[in-house]
Amino acid sequence: MKQAKTPPCNRQWIHCLDLSYGFHCFILGLLLVTSCRKEPVPPSPDDTGLFSACVIAGTPSSLELVTFNAGGFPKEGYTSISTLAALILTLDPDVVALQEVKSQADFDRLVKLLTGWIGFFNPVNNDEWNLAYLLKTAEAEMVPQSENLLFREDKTAFPRAPYEIKVKHLLSGKEFRLVNLHLKCCGGQENESSRLSASIKLKRYADTSWPDERVIILGDFNDEISSGTESENPFLNFVKDPASYIFADMAIAKGSPLWWSYPSYPSHIDHILVTNEVVPAIDTCMVVKAAPCYPDYSLHLSDHRPVVLVLKY
Repeated sequence: MKQAKTPPCNRQWIHCLDLSYGFHCFILGLLLVTSCRKEPVPPSPDDTGLFSACVIAGTPSSLELVTFNAGGFPKEGYTSISTLAALILTLDPDVVALQEVKSQADFDRLVKLLTGWIGFFNPVNNDEWNLAYLLKTAEAEMVPQSENLLFREDKTAFPRAPYEIKVKHLLSGKEFRLVNLHLKCCGGQENESSRLSASIKLKRYADTSWPDERVIILGDFNDEISSGTESENPFLNFVKDPASYIFADMAIAKGSPLWWSYPSYPSHIDHILVTNEVVPAIDTCMVVKAAPCYPDYSLHLSDHRPVVLVLKY
């Protein structure tokens, strides 16, 4: 027995008009047309051409580190996972520090799409504020037993405990202590005091615990660094100690808002802070504007932009 073929949407709509069912038919037609639209296909993680016009790729001769607040990753399920994989593969850095990762299961799905990469996840928060690292295994490795959560009991200054690891750059053989940071957000006296307290405690800890090491503190600091007053810049204690610490992205912070890391405000709140042992190797620091290559960037990825530090050894 032959089944009747379902007429295509346009034929149903024409038939409906012929029957002159008025308003009800008009509504039915809209529903039929909408039902024929296909869901957008997630980008392939191997499609490095998707972002190529907006990204400067890393090279084997340098060490590239990226910090990226992934905006409650994944915002749109597998579409977000595959899109972030495509962005990372196009950037081709050596190390990525992620903030706002919802779960290890989601993070593991991302790692599976990144051939030649390994991931480290730490559930510093029970919601969507977890921290993670990605390492390109051909160029970087984690030093064994170097994972640590700092200030885990101090929820006032550090609502997300900073995630510390030590990595070795395979080409140069040099080791770096990394601290993935996501401080308290927003304005108001309580939140600003939280960030100020975090800055004071973090510097005191770094001064005493890592006096001679290559240290890179990177992440979402949730405040700006360009002001010269403590009321507007809780990280002024670092800025006032240039012999020991440098914000690699200070020129971005003092530059055009078009290149700031948080364009929706706009503000520049994602930073990379390095100790003096790292400073001589700094080649460049940049913000990646990927949205012109991917119009759904803010919908599928984040309201933040990645910040990249390039070191030459």
